[in-house]
Order: sequence, then C-alpha cells, then structure tokens
Amino acid sequence: MANSGCGICAGIERLEAGANSDLIAELPHSWMVLGDAQLYRGYCVMLAKHHATELFLMPPGEARALFDELLTASAAIATVVKPLKMNYECLGNAEPHVHWHLFPRYADDTMRVQPIWVRPEADRKRDLGNSGKRELIASIRGELARLAPAARIPPS
Repeated sequence: MANSGCGICAGIERLEAGANSDLIAELPHSWMVLGDAQLYRGYCVMLAKHHATELFLMPPGEARALFDELLTASAAIATVVKPLKMNYECLGNAEPHVHWHLFPRYADDTMRVQPIWVRPEADRKRDLGNSGKRELIASIRGELARLAPAARIPPS
C-alpha cells in the first residue's frame, strides 16, 4: 500500500529494512521515530504504515486504531520527558502521507504559546549526541513497551 512518489513511504521502506537508527518502535498501524528537532526534547514522529493522504480516506477502524497508538505514544513521551504540554501536528502539506509530529513543550520555552514552525528550523534542530539520543530512545521504548505490549521494540 505504499506510494512510489511519497517520501514517507520511502522512509518506511528504510524502517522495514532496519536502516534507521532513530526508530523507537513499530506498532500495528504506525512507526514511531525520534525527530531531529530535539530543542523540544522528546519530539517524535508517528508515521501511518499505509499510505493515505487524509484521515477520512482511511478505513474508519484503521484511523481509530492509529489514533489510539498516537495517544499511547504521546503518553510514553510525556512520562519520560515531563513536558508542560504536548502539541500534536498532523499537517501533510509538505509530505501528503498521514503522520503526526509530537512536540513536548516546556515552561522555559520563550515561544511556547506559538506554533513551533515560527522558530527557524536551524534553531529547532538540536543534536543530543549519540549517547543522549540513545538514552532518550531507550527511555521512550521502555515506557512504550509498558503501555503498548503489541509494540515491536528493536534490540538496542
């Protein structure tokens, strides 16, 4: 059910091949990866496994199951990083494939009442270093495994 012109579908093929070290887990209807905008520590992206450009174009049961996975993933992130607020973005303007950006927002963020997209991309992207990234991924995986027994967690 992949779309050959879709960048997210191509990314999912790499996930299936084990070629993405930022993979957190595979869930029944989605893939969860650590995002690169770690100014928002814990930022993750949830990718629908099956290509659809809109939620309403998905079979209703699949869309609901995907939303349940989103709720579980955001709970796992929040438990680990303890944000002031979680932001959820499902836009698809740049990449028309159903996916969510999960952004933890923190009290010390001077722009916390604005959408993250108004901050320059170079400012949002923060490198945690390999050990910091691995530690964060492991913590989210542990919480996700507790909350979602059906999640497939890759070996560390």
